[in-house]
Amino acid sequence: DESLNLWTQPGVFSWNRLDPGSALLLQHLPKLSGNGADFGCGLGILASKILANDKVTHLALIDIDRRAIDMAKRNLTDPRIAFLWADARTVKHTKPLDFVVMNPPFHEGGIENQSLGQNFIHSAAKALRPGGVCWLTANRHLPYEAVMKPLFKNVTAVAESGGFKIYEARK
Repeated sequence: DESLNLWTQPGVFSWNRLDPGSALLLQHLPKLSGNGADFGCGLGILASKILANDKVTHLALIDIDRRAIDMAKRNLTDPRIAFLWADARTVKHTKPLDFVVMNPPFHEGGIENQSLGQNFIHSAAKALRPGGVCWLTANRHLPYEAVMKPLFKNVTAVAESGGFKIYEARK
């Protein structure tokens, strides 16, 4: 896709445009460092910004959609990446993560299913080391803040625009 300057494929999340939630997260995402993961990585749009910082030592790109992983592999060739065709809700990490970024799904088979994103949040909380941070973008109407508060020491709504919210949650 020349407008995205990325390899893409119909059916992959936001395959032909930059998702507005991801765009908002890209505007507010700080420089991260250490060992992290992109839960539901899609084409690798968030990962490309994360990897622009040389203080990132490792980034696991995780997606349940094999097509997304295939496209991310074509879009990103950084040696710090590990591509995982897996479910971010159940994947096991070999060591605690310093950060997780995500734009979790909330539809399954065309039907809204808020438990998808809620389970992404639980998985991030389990994977992060104490002091680790989760950056999440979501539609404003989704009740993710209530899910995050008991799992993280600090949850901050960083931005809200165009029907989306950005959260920073520190464990």
